[in-house]
Amino acid sequence: MIAVLSALVLGANGTMAGVLVAVALGIVPAFKGLSPTQYIQVHRLVGRHYDRVMPPLVISCTVADIVLAAVVSGRARIALFVAAALAQLGVSLVSQFANVPINRTVKNTEPQSIGDDWDDPRARWANWHLTRTVLALCAVAANTAGVATLR
Repeated sequence: MIAVLSALVLGANGTMAGVLVAVALGIVPAFKGLSPTQYIQVHRLVGRHYDRVMPPLVISCTVADIVLAAVVSGRARIALFVAAALAQLGVSLVSQFANVPINRTVKNTEPQSIGDDWDDPRARWANWHLTRTVLALCAVAANTAGVATLR
């Protein structure tokens, strides 16, 4: 069971962090280069696919880390899997309470209604996204170290 859970957390957490890094390196700069109208349209298109995959991925990896922390022996290993779970919980919280509300606002904005007084959310969204990306990378480091100590 530990081997299966170890593979799951490394694969899922690596995928999660990789997706978040790819968004930070590719999509965030692209968003900044778009007009507000283009941004709204592209954000709607891009978000549609991430929203279906990322929450279950983050939750399943967090649960797997909690289970690993419960079944492994040794304080250091337990601490590493708990740290990974907490970092991923942070990814979930930042996503749910910072990025998702911004996403909803963007999705509900009609591009033709954007005026000079539009409150452009791109910088806020990017800052929160960077926060969750760093948390996901911290989880990868903790999971990698935790799995490495099992051998």
